[in-house]
Amino acid sequence: MRQMLTFALAKVDKSAIIEVVRLKTVAMKSRPKIVNMLYGAQDYVSGEELAKELGISRTAVWKQIRELKNEDFIIEAKPGLGYKIVAYPDRLLPIIVEKGLTTSVMGRNIYYYQTLDSTNSLARSLAQEGAVEGSLVIAEEQVGGRGRCGRRWVSPKGVNILASIILRPNILPHQIPQLAILGTVSVAGSIHKVAVIEAELRWPNEILLNNKRVGGILIEFSAELDRVNFVILGIGINVNFDLSEFPELAGEATSLWMETGVKVSRVELLQILLEQIENNYTLLTGGKFHQLWQRWNTLCWGIGKWVQVASVGGKQSGILKGMDENGCVIIARIDGERRIAMSGDVSLKAD
Repeated sequence: MRQMLTFALAKVDKSAIIEVVRLKTVAMKSRPKIVNMLYGAQDYVSGEELAKELGISRTAVWKQIRELKNEDFIIEAKPGLGYKIVAYPDRLLPIIVEKGLTTSVMGRNIYYYQTLDSTNSLARSLAQEGAVEGSLVIAEEQVGGRGRCGRRWVSPKGVNILASIILRPNILPHQIPQLAILGTVSVAGSIHKVAVIEAELRWPNEILLNNKRVGGILIEFSAELDRVNFVILGIGINVNFDLSEFPELAGEATSLWMETGVKVSRVELLQILLEQIENNYTLLTGGKFHQLWQRWNTLCWGIGKWVQVASVGGKQSGILKGMDENGCVIIARIDGERRIAMSGDVSLKAD
């Protein structure tokens, strides 16, 4: 009899635990919905209305409001009226980024972190585990961020865009450089839309403002002889970065804030960037890559000038003609045109 009673109690306890877990899960999923309901609302929204709409208790609503405050949302609460968001945190939180995002694929699955070693490294692991195309890894800070050839990417916390997107294009391995072109063109397009300034593109992967680096692309991939498994499109953009604190970068790098004198909404810039990538990705996969290639050459830094291209094969000089559709830079020399493939430690400098 005692054993049967113990067994019955165990069943009750287990059911109670399951119900508690279920209620907590429902409450956590309610947080972004609360933001959606309060987002841009001119009037207060009552706790009763929130609870009814979300199917949770008013106590659960209050707890989720408290969690949002812990995430730096400034929320006014007035008895008899309810809640109202009066200020949003300057953070790239999924619940903020997803609000108003018009893409159907890019950024619809977001992995957000305060600090990461590298967004590209995590995105690669997620891609290997089967993460869907368009999945976005984003961090407020990278402690092991890197550019091409292992160069360190310096970025203070909470001022820039540090992101990686998982792509699964139906292309051949030799076409992968096209995605670097897509990435730089997309970054330039988003900067123009948000900050109303025209960026230049320096071969092979940099975005410039006034001859100084404001962003860059890092492509990593997994491929076989006849197919591409996935591509990681890593993106870094200096947004509200005050580079005066980093004298070693003087003359080499800049930020949107330093060029315009205006603080830029990182959320808006990220949303537009995702939209640019999705639109350009549609062109690439739809057989219209030539439009992206032509746009890249329109924005090409140093075109028509005498330049020096340094690669693992040595240094070559000539007049920069642009880039071909395979991602090779073209220079005109006395002995004819040369196409230099993207390999090793490549830089582009005026003689």
